[in-house]
Amino acid sequence: MGYKLSKIKKIHPLEPPCKKPMYNSAEEAQDVISYIRENRDGQAIHVYKCEVCGFWHLTSKSK
Repeated sequence: MGYKLSKIKKIHPLEPPCKKPMYNSAEEAQDVISYIRENRDGQAIHVYKCEVCGFWHLTSKSK
């Protein structure tokens, strides 16, 4: 005897609430900023904690 679902449901993977790359800590994000500064010229980059997802993101906007 086989098991058969009465209704087939589609399962969608979880989508992150933010589209930006996420970092687990401010230190991890700061390491990425250090890497960017060593390898590229450009705007100043800052770290901020996202109020939506709770992770850390990078931005070029001033504080």
